[in-house]
Amino acid sequence: MPSTTEKQLVDEIASWLKKHFSVELLSTKRVRRGLKNEKWIVETNKGWLFVKSYHPKRFKMHDPEFRGKIENALQLQLLFYQSGGPCPGPLTLEGRCMHILPCGRYMTVMTCCPGAMVPAGMIDEHRMHSLGRAAADMHAVWDLAEASGFGAAVPPEEPVWRLSREEMEHTWEVSWDAARDSSERVRNAMQLQKATIDSLGDDEFTPLTAGWAHLDLWADNLLFEGDSLAAIVDFDRARYSFPAMDLGRAVLSGTLSECGFRKDAVVAFTEGYRSMRPLPPGSLLRAIKYVWCIESFWWIQPSLESSSVVPVRFAEEMIHTAERWEQLDALLGGI
Repeated sequence: MPSTTEKQLVDEIASWLKKHFSVELLSTKRVRRGLKNEKWIVETNKGWLFVKSYHPKRFKMHDPEFRGKIENALQLQLLFYQSGGPCPGPLTLEGRCMHILPCGRYMTVMTCCPGAMVPAGMIDEHRMHSLGRAAADMHAVWDLAEASGFGAAVPPEEPVWRLSREEMEHTWEVSWDAARDSSERVRNAMQLQKATIDSLGDDEFTPLTAGWAHLDLWADNLLFEGDSLAAIVDFDRARYSFPAMDLGRAVLSGTLSECGFRKDAVVAFTEGYRSMRPLPPGSLLRAIKYVWCIESFWWIQPSLESSSVVPVRFAEEMIHTAERWEQLDALLGGI
């Protein structure tokens, strides 16, 4: 596909909005966050919208199966929005949330939510409580849709991100071999990772309860107004997996600071979740460990030293958690 300029994309988006929704585009503000995908907050004669253009070098948009997964994730977002959930509402055309421009780019358009991000590790108790309630509500909406046979919520045969000791050990060996010329910091992190893997008991490989999950519930995808959550955004990764992973990811991102987990904020999150949905004691700790088992291989990489700010934050979460693995039961096990 030939390269597409930002002006061409904006012009085609403006024409698309006018043609299909009789909306006049008045101004655009580029959102320069995330990798490659182009995003804008756009002012129109009918209010503010958010537009995302999927860059062909970011996602495999040429693959119909992959596009179908993104469309399904957007349909789940729409379902949550229609239930009153705090998230943007995708605009649909002929029932679809993903649209194609004349230049061949795929895009999605949705309502624009107010609110501001809070830096990772610094989300306070009130906001974590609000986030816990919203996460529980989101999971409940999707569970109900699955039980009722709603199209987008019909599960595939297998959930994604099921743990395997053999796969973890093999992946580590491959990465370790690739890291022979890496810095001492990287190799120390990988040795810590291996020690943690070796310490895992068989019960930690027992699958969590399967269901639909956001799978990207971290600080940059959360907007707050005052003490409350205003919106969960970026549902592109939503898949049939293990909803508890959303809990582990939210706590790692929201409450893990340089001084460790802020326990009051962790407790507030679980109390918010339990106000809407059952969460047995010990479930959160297992979720955090499960997220570590999946994500540590994404972030503790031979290329860590050359990574940008966001991957480094995730890597630090993985390293910090591994360093205190033996203390996690005492700190978080009873929550």
